[in-house]
Amino acid sequence: MKFPMNVLEVFRTNLPTRITRVTKVLAWATLVSNIGIILTGGAVRLTASGLGCPEWPRCTPDSWVATQEMGLHGAIEFGNRLLTYVLVLICALMFFALLRLRRSHRPLFRMSLIILAGIPLQAVIGGITVWTNLNPWIVALHFLLSAALVMVATMLLNRIRLELRTAREAGQGSGQDSPAAPGAQLQGVAGVRMSHGASDAVTSAMAPVILASTWVSVFLGTVVTGTGPHAGDPGSPRHLFDPDLVTRMHVVPVYVLCFAAIALLVRQYRISTAPNQRRSAWWLMIVIIAQGVIGYVQHFTGLPIILVGLHMLGSALLVVMATAVFDSYRARYVTRGLGDAAAVAPASQSATAPAS
Repeated sequence: MKFPMNVLEVFRTNLPTRITRVTKVLAWATLVSNIGIILTGGAVRLTASGLGCPEWPRCTPDSWVATQEMGLHGAIEFGNRLLTYVLVLICALMFFALLRLRRSHRPLFRMSLIILAGIPLQAVIGGITVWTNLNPWIVALHFLLSAALVMVATMLLNRIRLELRTAREAGQGSGQDSPAAPGAQLQGVAGVRMSHGASDAVTSAMAPVILASTWVSVFLGTVVTGTGPHAGDPGSPRHLFDPDLVTRMHVVPVYVLCFAAIALLVRQYRISTAPNQRRSAWWLMIVIIAQGVIGYVQHFTGLPIILVGLHMLGSALLVVMATAVFDSYRARYVTRGLGDAAAVAPASQSATAPAS
């Protein structure tokens, strides 16, 4: 047993002990891959390939892989299953990049652990989806868990970017000839709160309304999808709701989201908001407008699969931007610096609230 233990020890001691640009690249890859698996899963459903592999975890009772006789549907479904392993690899790399920072940067480590643990859970739900002949409620759960992982991946990326940005700005602000500059860039800055920009009663209230209404609209969107024609397989069950009624219900939280986003945009220019607050609010509005246009066009053109796929992408981006808005106005996360050691240049804005 000595040889394996030595290998594990060497592996552990060579893991990163600091947040670097590589950490940010991995965080971006984690977010993009979790959005990507939503799109590939949507492609499986929209091409009626949901039962291309009619068994799980095997593809067929006699084979772990798709066979030539299963045709294009089998290849599409099995290809989506294979992409899960790519997602696992990316999220595992993200987890190991933060493993030795689990004490100093516990919130980041926990997020990476949640994302990594969520993938096998997704696989199990995917198997239940196959076993239940693509039951629309299980399909909706499959999508909602993916959206939740996208939200956590967004939060993780936002916090890693904040750590690196505060370190870079501290180094630049110290001046090139100052001995504090290289130290600040190397160690980072502790004590900068993510929601460090100005906020008032209106903006503080609108941020959670935006996040909540986004999730309600996403959930009701899955109900609309479960009522529509794209079941994933011709023999799969559908909701028996009235399509027009559930579509109108889906629009209600969207209107709430629009009102909250407009109120936030108007109000943030009356107070000294930070650049990340303004950017997130504007990008949110852009995504809302794009989603609205695609949603109405697809509804009145008979739900063509290209537009439905774009609408699914828009749903993931909506979760990303709603999370970014919430982070920029309400998150309590406070920077810890880039490594285990205490930061060498504490920020002037220190936060007294507990970090999350």
